Amino acid sequence: MAAAVKDREVLQRLSFLFQAAHWVLPHSPALARFYCSIQRGTARRLVLRLAPSVKRTVCRRCCSLLLPGAGGCLRLRGRGQPRMVLRCRSCGRHRRYLCAEPRPQEQATPPGAPQ
Repeated sequence: MAAAVKDREVLQRLSFLFQAAHWVLPHSPALARFYCSIQRGTARRLVLRLAPSVKRTVCRRCCSLLLPGAGGCLRLRGRGQPRMVLRCRSCGRHRRYLCAEPRPQEQATPPGAPQ
């Protein structure tokens, strides 16, 4: 049996706020920004870590969602190592992430096959 998760209700509330922000974004970007700021403040107050995928989709400056086309602009830059640049349309802040280069996949040989 899995161990009990500490602060289960709080994690459920944080998940609900994030999902509600996604759902409300096309209708009211200000309300979505408010939900994200409440989520961030609650996690900070209770010293909980947000998932990296959640942190990457929320602007650190204005708490708006950084979805391409809705609240953010996505660009791919590639001098040297390729990277992804997300720009917030509300405040103009840039976030840069390195793109993982595809790893060469090893072909599995069936047992007993000549190598």
